[in-house]
Amino acid sequence: MHIENETWFWPLVLVFLGWTVLALFTFWRDKRDLEWLGHHRFLLAPQWVWTRRIVKGSLLLAGFFLLFLGASRLQGKPVPEDLNLRGSDVMVVLDLSKSMLTQDIVPDRLDAAKKAVLAWLQSGEGNRVGVVVFAGEAMVQVPLTFDLEAVSLVLEKDDVDVIEKGGTDIGKGIQTALASFPKDEQTKRGKAILLLTDGETTDGASNVTQACLMAQEQKIPILAVGMGTRQGRPIPAGVSFWGEPVYKKDPSGNVHVSHLDEGTLQKMADMTEGVFIHGDTGEELASIRGALNKLEQSEMKGKGGMRRKELAPSLSLGAAAVILLSALI
Repeated sequence: MHIENETWFWPLVLVFLGWTVLALFTFWRDKRDLEWLGHHRFLLAPQWVWTRRIVKGSLLLAGFFLLFLGASRLQGKPVPEDLNLRGSDVMVVLDLSKSMLTQDIVPDRLDAAKKAVLAWLQSGEGNRVGVVVFAGEAMVQVPLTFDLEAVSLVLEKDDVDVIEKGGTDIGKGIQTALASFPKDEQTKRGKAILLLTDGETTDGASNVTQACLMAQEQKIPILAVGMGTRQGRPIPAGVSFWGEPVYKKDPSGNVHVSHLDEGTLQKMADMTEGVFIHGDTGEELASIRGALNKLEQSEMKGKGGMRRKELAPSLSLGAAAVILLSALI
């Protein structure tokens, strides 16, 4: 159960409690008066009259209680909702490698990327969106769904500890996203991969060019969002015993500075007829929405959304029936 109208819930609780106290006082007063009338022979059956008033008053109070629940918009359990929306299919591919903690973008690359996607999701109704995260390996966090609220909840909690294997395997992330698109849907619905990464790959990573050729063959463009700056900054690795920041070092013992690999991301966008977007400012990140809106859209039905069953109509009918019954007694 869920109360939708929480603003009025507590005022209505206070009103109902006031009615309850008044009803109890009225029952006590009526019983006292009826006992006095019966004692003086002014009333033949005071106990029957008091019982009738108890039943009548209880029914009336129950009717007000049902009205109170209806006014508070009491809702039942979530149920699947049929959808008929126009939009595109977008797989968000998010880099969760340690380099995304670099603070050359405020507050850091990962948080900036997540905020940009969350902002787009707020106005992305009609799209099916899925999430793939990667570092040294990749996994599907959310399959394609119309439930953008669920996608947002997952993205908000993402951090660099989600993927156990370290490194940056962009090719694996793209391949995992491509495999997540339905293969049996014969529609003209636009498809795209929204890739958010700094572009740096590590040794042993999958072939990025091969992954882009696969996307090219499937006619799925890659919107590559470069998270970082050309100047770059060291990658945070915690704090020392004295509270001083510690940065990641290369095998030679020197502090490693992470830079945006603009060339790789631009090549990926060009190969797949996608778009490369600089992600170093809020204005640039806001352009993600415009780029995604250019995708081919189509109508699609589904049960991707969830809604709670409204109980107010049933409660109102119940309240009317109970109040009518109390009037007939």
